[in-house]
Amino acid sequence: MRKMSLPQGKRDRRRIMGTVYSLFRGDATEQDLAEAGHGSSAADEFYSLFYLGLYCESIGEDAKAANYMKSAAKSEYAVGRGSVDYMTSCAKIHCNLRHWT
Repeated sequence: MRKMSLPQGKRDRRRIMGTVYSLFRGDATEQDLAEAGHGSSAADEFYSLFYLGLYCESIGEDAKAANYMKSAAKSEYAVGRGSVDYMTSCAKIHCNLRHWT
């Protein structure tokens, strides 16, 4: 796996984001992020799916990216209390722009 240049930065208060940063730095796997979001809060599940979609798209795995991003856009969080979170709109717009609807 190719390591991406992503600075360490400050600690993020959102637990899931540490795993996201590790994935993009090459220090974690897709499975690590999927497990971090599974069985956690609805928001963590959404964010894990969203960033897995972006990650897979960045490495050219478009079919997996589409699956993750569509799942994020249709997640409990995205259609429920998180529908006012602008990141859920990002997932929905991303799907529309890629014709993944």
